[in-house]
Amino acid sequence: MFELTTTIENKTGIHARPASVFVQTASKFKSKVWIKAKGKRVDAKSILMIMSMGLTKGTEITIAADGPDEYEAVKTLKRLVDSRFGEEGYFVDLEEEEESAEGFHFSNNEPSRGAKNTGLAQGAFVGTEKVYFEEKFHGSKGHGFAAERANDLYDRMTGKDAHIVGDDNAKNGADRLVNGANIQSKYCATGSKCVQECFHNGEFRYYNRDGSPMQIEVPADKYDDAVRAMQSRIDRGQIRGVKKAEDIIRKGNVTYEQAKNIAKAGTIESLTYDAIDGIKIGAYSGGISAAINFAVCIWNGESFEVALENSVKAGLQVGGMAWAGSIVAGQITKAGFNTMLIPASDALVKAMGPKMSAHLVNAFREGTSIYGAAAMKSASKLLRGNAVTGIATVAIMSAGDVINILRGRISASQLFKNVVNSGAGVAGGIGGAMLGAPFGPVGMLIAAWLSSTAASKVSKAVTDEIIEDDSKKMCKILEDEFQTVSVDFILNKTEADTIADKLSKTLDGDTLKDMYASKDRPQFAYNLIAEIAEPVAESRQHIYLPSTEEYIDGLKKVLA
Repeated sequence: MFELTTTIENKTGIHARPASVFVQTASKFKSKVWIKAKGKRVDAKSILMIMSMGLTKGTEITIAADGPDEYEAVKTLKRLVDSRFGEEGYFVDLEEEEESAEGFHFSNNEPSRGAKNTGLAQGAFVGTEKVYFEEKFHGSKGHGFAAERANDLYDRMTGKDAHIVGDDNAKNGADRLVNGANIQSKYCATGSKCVQECFHNGEFRYYNRDGSPMQIEVPADKYDDAVRAMQSRIDRGQIRGVKKAEDIIRKGNVTYEQAKNIAKAGTIESLTYDAIDGIKIGAYSGGISAAINFAVCIWNGESFEVALENSVKAGLQVGGMAWAGSIVAGQITKAGFNTMLIPASDALVKAMGPKMSAHLVNAFREGTSIYGAAAMKSASKLLRGNAVTGIATVAIMSAGDVINILRGRISASQLFKNVVNSGAGVAGGIGGAMLGAPFGPVGMLIAAWLSSTAASKVSKAVTDEIIEDDSKKMCKILEDEFQTVSVDFILNKTEADTIADKLSKTLDGDTLKDMYASKDRPQFAYNLIAEIAEPVAESRQHIYLPSTEEYIDGLKKVLA
């Protein structure tokens, strides 16, 4: 056995959140771990036992361990206590000494699980739409579609009012709309070929409703050749309403070769395109997580300034993960991975049927709705996009665990469990967002939040039955569910203490017998605690988010 003594220095002592962190850290070790204080000794892997000790500031505690990694366990937990659990501006890196077996970073600014999963799920939902439309990049004329998207992205980034309008496949319709002007994209190997594609039997094909010709966008390096070819057609009277080719030939923002490379995986052009296009997805995800974390901080009693700073940091972290995930998803799509999923997605759509497929697809579309076989084909492609973005997002979320297994710090079984639970939260959020899409942005957000939380809980329950953590068999049901409720309801110290108080008065022999007899004991325990937590959460104050100017000021402070 090995033990060390230290004194609790953080102002609030070991309340619900520090106790949860302590238990999570202790549970990483194979050794049995105890806390000794006030003449008592309790299991350091039990959050309720630790909270029952009433460990306040100034309390002297002894951390003891007995087992194969007892030395590492005690040293790591002592450093955690000495760091004041990351509160009051302190930060601890538990990897700093060579004898530490488990690296553990704790930061008071870590986004809540619900905020992270919801933000990432919403980003993945937007990414699904991107992958859905960019699956065409992998086709024989993929460079043409890539040129449309790249030119649209450039115009939007330079302040123009630009939109893709050609996805409705209207005959002789525009591909893009920029500052009110209809544009038809033609990206061919030569300028003359670009112009040739605009005519059928000697007649120009692309006119606006008022009879004027649409603008024809050509590769930047084919512009001069296209102007000469179009001018020749104008001189022969093959197009009405224009005298100079320069009035309708529009110089694209990318060249022909750049468009071809954007449609391929692994090229500088495609990586650059995905990185820039992913900024909007990152900003969307980060914004949602920032808003949720701001509310959590205010509920936890933080000042406006601290809440704003933590909110900005959370937004940057989650936004960065969503941005990286969008790049991975874009590259997977360009590599043609989606085609491997066709049999599975087609089978799922067949089971859904045409009515449900149309309902799903039309929630994404603008303009005319589609039905029948067209809707089912489109739904299959949409589901493939959903799978790709989900895989990419989970890969980014689980990157730290992959690094850890390479360093020998986490077992293969624990890695599998972490990946499954991460995937469940994100996938649940994406699915919820898709189901809520017909009800607008608010419906998407609410559905994503509820589905993500539910999916994470279900996944955790399943993996707990199949795989045991590295250093513990199974947390006691009530303790485990108390932690789950704390996360799901984003409880602060005062709220957690209040609920624990009421729970201790509610529990008696009959209640425990009922829980034991229940077919689903974890669910019984969860419901028991949640019933107490709900009125506590409902009593919270309403939150008004910071203004854009205040967020900008907060961002400047964080990045300074």
